[in-house]
Amino acid sequence: MAQSDGRAGPGNDMLCLAAGVADLVAEGLRVMARRVPGPAEVRQELRARGELALRRNGTAPEAHLEVLARRAAARLRDG
Repeated sequence: MAQSDGRAGPGNDMLCLAAGVADLVAEGLRVMARRVPGPAEVRQELRARGELALRRNGTAPEAHLEVLARRAAARLRDG
């Protein structure tokens, strides 16, 4: 993987980047596993993180009741 002088060559750059990302993800999973002890808590934590990620990226659908409330408010406001 490394050349004789200890540096990665240009062909190994993507491999080293992928290994770095994999190591970062693995470390994150290890930290999360230590912090959250049981399977139910892990599921709850992952769901909460997923909801936050969807909100942050703007891909979560808008709440149905909120849409209805906005429409009703607009109707009352417009007459």
